[in-house]
Amino acid sequence: MFSLIDRLIEKLGLTGLFAQILTYSLRAAFVIFLCFAVFFIAKRLADAVFYRIPAVRKSTVAEIIKRRKLIPRTMHLITPLIIQISAHGFGSAEPYIIKAVTVYTVIILVLVVDSVLDIVDDLYRRNEIAKRRPIKAILQVVEIIVIVVLGIVIIASWIGQSPLVLLSGFGAIAAVLSFVFKDTLLGLIAGIQLTSDDMVRIGDWIEVPGHNVDGTVTDINLISVKIDNFDNTTSTIPAYTLITTTFKNWRKVSQTGGRRIKRSVHVDVNSVRFCSERMLDKFSKIRFLESYIREKRDAGREPVEGDKPDSEAANALHLTNIGVFREYLHRYLFHHPDIRQDMMVLVRQLSYDSRGIPIEIYAFSAKTDWEEYEGVQADIFDHVYAIAPVFGISLFQEISGGDIRAMRE
Repeated sequence: MFSLIDRLIEKLGLTGLFAQILTYSLRAAFVIFLCFAVFFIAKRLADAVFYRIPAVRKSTVAEIIKRRKLIPRTMHLITPLIIQISAHGFGSAEPYIIKAVTVYTVIILVLVVDSVLDIVDDLYRRNEIAKRRPIKAILQVVEIIVIVVLGIVIIASWIGQSPLVLLSGFGAIAAVLSFVFKDTLLGLIAGIQLTSDDMVRIGDWIEVPGHNVDGTVTDINLISVKIDNFDNTTSTIPAYTLITTTFKNWRKVSQTGGRRIKRSVHVDVNSVRFCSERMLDKFSKIRFLESYIREKRDAGREPVEGDKPDSEAANALHLTNIGVFREYLHRYLFHHPDIRQDMMVLVRQLSYDSRGIPIEIYAFSAKTDWEEYEGVQADIFDHVYAIAPVFGISLFQEISGGDIRAMRE
């Protein structure tokens, strides 16, 4: 291989140290050129053969393999082979070249393994089960094991010892490494636990208040979890944070198809009164209340213990405008097309406080998408605010500048 270079040096009549340096330089240049040429040709041939296979060309596998650079990285394995074959032409530098080739080969193997694992992860992500059981953390563990093993091979080759000799002293080294890389090891264990216990999946909406995280999980790897927040920021938190702190996962909202509405309005206690006959007649004409008022009036015709003979019919029924208002809201929710009727629907009165009597709506929206859910919730309470005066109900709000001006006028 190097005979042409040697004859060229002889023809030039060069001798001594300069001739030796020039010879080795030309040999090195020739080897480098040969490596580039063989790599380029091998890569073009591999691409031409692989991507012309009909089954590969028509599938998305080819695109994934191309994106992960598997073929170029694999073809790089030819380069250390050429260098190792040529090492004998560099005299006393041959042992060092062999060691350098070993390191180079190991680096290429790590890159090839990385590409293969990335391809496996990409293909796995195309399945629906990938959202429930991501394997990225497991693949990263495999990659770490490969890197550690190949790293031991590199060190063993450089010091001229068997890899088994290094492994025999690995216990003491592991104790030191476990102390230095404590957080990384905790993250490694936590990442596996998150995946195996199905605590978090890709696509889950989670809240971690202590870390200002509120968004969708986009990636779960060995030591961290990536979240796209709803304010268009991205948060990356250690995996062990989700093991050691409390967080909220909204996954069940999408699984059950019902998102909770829990909001209250405050009724001014001064607007609460018994219903008169005229009020009952008015309420009976409101949608959803006709049958309710009729049932109450029918029940009121029966003798009620303790009632006075001259009591008004409305008072005997003990109906109040706030009670009829609650019943109306309950029936309104039961007839609302965007409220899950198979889940809890509740309109309840909470304890009186300084802002009045809280009337709370507790129900589940059939729309779980954030925008649609907020629309359903807003429509319901728009109706509540608008219908309250029909029942003689005044809703409480803090006094404002407009209220003060109105009182002065």
